[in-house]
Amino acid sequence: MGDSITTQIGSYAGYISLVMMIIGSVIAGINHRRIRSECCGRQASVSLDIDTTSPKGAEQKPAVAV
Repeated sequence: MGDSITTQIGSYAGYISLVMMIIGSVIAGINHRRIRSECCGRQASVSLDIDTTSPKGAEQKPAVAV
C-alpha cells in the first residue's frame, strides 16, 4: 500500500511540474508582445508586458551557508 501512495504522489508531482513548465513557456512566448486586431472597421491594440519583481540593478548573490 505504501508504494502505491508514493507512486501516486510522484505522478501528481510530475503532472504539476509539467503544467508549470507549459505555463512558463506560454508566458515567455507572449511576453513583451503587442496584439492588434481590426474587425468591422474598429481597431483594438493590447500590449502584454510581464516584468520581474526584482529591482533593476540589484545584484542577486547566492546564499552561503557558514
